[in-house]
Amino acid sequence: MVSLKIGLVGPTYQQRSLPFDAQRTINFWPIFDQQGKEVSALYGTPGLSLFASAGAQGHRQSFTSANGRCFFVAGSTLYEVLADGTTTSRGSLLSSTGNVSMDENNTQLGICDGLRLYTFTYSGNTFAQVTDGDLPATVAFLTAIDNYFVIVDGVTGRFYISALGNGTAWNPLDFATAESNPDELLAAKNALGQLWLMGKNTSEIWTNTGASNFPFRRINGAVMEVGILAPHSVIDVGNSIIWLGRDKRGAGIVYRANGFVPEPLSNEPINIAISKATSPNQIVAWSYQEDGHTFYALTGGGLETTLVLDLDTNQWHERSYNDDGDLTPHLAQCTTYAFGKQLVGDRRNGNIYEMSLAYYDDAGADMVSERIYTHISDMDRRIRYNRLDISLETGVGNLTGAGQDPLISLQLSKDGARTWSNWFTARMGKVGEYLTKVTFRRLGIAEQMTFKIRISAPVKRALTGSYLS
Repeated sequence: MVSLKIGLVGPTYQQRSLPFDAQRTINFWPIFDQQGKEVSALYGTPGLSLFASAGAQGHRQSFTSANGRCFFVAGSTLYEVLADGTTTSRGSLLSSTGNVSMDENNTQLGICDGLRLYTFTYSGNTFAQVTDGDLPATVAFLTAIDNYFVIVDGVTGRFYISALGNGTAWNPLDFATAESNPDELLAAKNALGQLWLMGKNTSEIWTNTGASNFPFRRINGAVMEVGILAPHSVIDVGNSIIWLGRDKRGAGIVYRANGFVPEPLSNEPINIAISKATSPNQIVAWSYQEDGHTFYALTGGGLETTLVLDLDTNQWHERSYNDDGDLTPHLAQCTTYAFGKQLVGDRRNGNIYEMSLAYYDDAGADMVSERIYTHISDMDRRIRYNRLDISLETGVGNLTGAGQDPLISLQLSKDGARTWSNWFTARMGKVGEYLTKVTFRRLGIAEQMTFKIRISAPVKRALTGSYLS
């Protein structure tokens, strides 16, 4: 019997019409290796292990300073996290919800809750709200560059700079306006040694000239006809800057700057997923590295799941937390690298987790990995599907506890992924059962067939191919 290799490995790429394309890759990420047994595979995404606890309220932001100190804002409290997993309260904000921006000068950590500005001075562990009367009434966003704190007020298009090395001192004349276009200034970011000012429909790049009256000025020609939709989606990563943008014609495309030229990173299916967010301006981004890959993630704001781009392969996938069987965004609201660990703050409570490929569940909760294949058809002719073989790393069962005899599950759809069959299961092999074969038989007759596979056992997940006969 002739076997045909079919499209197991691929990104999330679900179109508005499911019979056209229904692909989803959830808690898997595609990798490519021209020297491998196959040229591509699906790996399970990192799991979570509890590292620390910071109160009961959800996390809003995290930051690791240049001197190695690690901070999280959970609810209304700024916590310092130590290498042994203990936490210490370092101060209280006047708000307990909403997105937070954080950055540092040479001696202080700055925290902005979207309304007010706070500083934490490292040397004396002193936390205080900045009450200088020369601050604008609203402090919407914070960054730092060249030992200055930079804030935007989110109303006038102005940005303000602090005294050099002192986030508590502000001069009422130390401001400028992003004025190439009269749109609202929403965010500022220190990236590649320059100050990026992100407006509602346009963006500008400024540089420090060292002038005595005001040190920053716009770089000639450094204006982009793309602004920012979600202020907290902007991240400097991969020797560039990435953000969820908007312009005069619409919103909801992810961009990366190539020099001063915005280039789209999101494709049509990802743009569709973003368009379904209920509060897209509240979407936040986080980024991290693993196995040499750099990932950029969008979460919150009413997204169904967390959308993740592997910047090394330019492939998107989804990450999700299994909430009693429902798809929800990943637990991580923010990430930071500290103590040799990738630490993430839980969006629901004060838990802080280590995120690593060494873990196969979400701090005790099942991590459900799913892949919906590309549709299979042959000019709408009815075809009998006798057997599906899935190539994966077998013999991965655990010695004790859950996952000792792990299963992989399969569902079928014959109507373009609109309805699905019951689940069928096959064994992945107990520990050491490396020759286990994963085969599903007598799959039925259809004009178009779609397969969905799922793994929820807390075991290693590495799938390399599917073969149909």
